[in-house]
Amino acid sequence: MGMGGDEVGSIEKLERHLALLKVEYTKLQRNYVELERKYNEIVASTEGESAEFSSFVSRLALTASSLYGRSMYSDINIKTNANGTLMPAHKFVLHARSEKWQNEVLASTNLMDWSDLEEDIATALLRWIYTDVVDLQHDRLTLGLLKVAHQFSLPALLGLCERALVASVGVRSCVRFYCVAEEVGATALLEYCSGIISTHWDDLTPQDFEYMSGPLLFKMLKSKTKHPLHAAIRLLREDVVFLCLVENDTAIFV
Repeated sequence: MGMGGDEVGSIEKLERHLALLKVEYTKLQRNYVELERKYNEIVASTEGESAEFSSFVSRLALTASSLYGRSMYSDINIKTNANGTLMPAHKFVLHARSEKWQNEVLASTNLMDWSDLEEDIATALLRWIYTDVVDLQHDRLTLGLLKVAHQFSLPALLGLCERALVASVGVRSCVRFYCVAEEVGATALLEYCSGIISTHWDDLTPQDFEYMSGPLLFKMLKSKTKHPLHAAIRLLREDVVFLCLVENDTAIFV
């Protein structure tokens, strides 16, 4: 007995989705090989260095990690919520982490205000800065950390968040992730979400595009569909319909 059209379509979507996963897996393999090569080069180049220097670097990293949340040697506080909760911090750790926190920024202050961030994001960020440890099991927290990683120029954290989101993205979340990836320039996440959107275009609903800006959605419709105006109408986006009409010099009747 032959398969129905819907079943065939579902299989084709799964095959395209699998192809995207294979591409992503290949990228990860290449990245792993490159990291392994760089690691081996570093190990080879440091074999002649004294054990004392290596020990100093290790102890410095361990010392910085042990200072997380402690007032010992603290010379700056971080405000993590609107209630005024302060977390002790250390300028040398912040300075080492980001170009955003250089001498000219930190020298004249003993307080950094992160109260505009959600408190769990602020505390997760501070913990990672000191310990390199972060829990990326929840998409909301990961998306929030992706944004602050971009805001504070923390490429290592941005990469961690980006890889975690690529692993968890699905049909219902691909548009939301795409918007954030476009905002912060997370190209790997952007490309992967774009592929998911193309594969499941007919399954996406107006609600999926609810929070996408008009210009960004207009740009996407032009790249994903032959008839952007029809797609904008289907998605119930009057703002994008207007952009379509303006671009095509169509008379607009009010």
